[in-house]
Amino acid sequence: MMFKAKIFYLLPLLTLLVFACRPRKADYSEFNQFYAQFMQDSLFQVQHINFPLEGIPDNASSYGDDLSSFRWTADNWRMHRPIDFAQTQFEQNFETIGDELIIENLSDPQSGYGMIRRWAKLGGEWSLIYYAGINPIR
Repeated sequence: MMFKAKIFYLLPLLTLLVFACRPRKADYSEFNQFYAQFMQDSLFQVQHINFPLEGIPDNASSYGDDLSSFRWTADNWRMHRPIDFAQTQFEQNFETIGDELIIENLSDPQSGYGMIRRWAKLGGEWSLIYYAGINPIR
């Protein structure tokens, strides 16, 4: 009788534990809304970039070997706009690392060029934290 009473209390606890420990499916709708606004609104875009921004310039090989000091600034930044994937050969891939870091890879396999953007959620808001401009893919 004592055994049945223990099972009666343990079974719901075990069930709760199993369901509580399942990995959550991440909801990136907030990031998707941010991304759409970032690509459409130039003021919003500049406000969500951590200048001076780490990265590499377009055609980095023309800058020589030492790019360690290169930073994107508000002065050399060019506004990013949405890419019409129906009109280009570019492919887009997002890699999520946890809930607060996203790496975006854009590449054109036909030309062998691509770019990388890294996004992070800082202080509750998404920001661009790294940008590697259009360069040959290695």
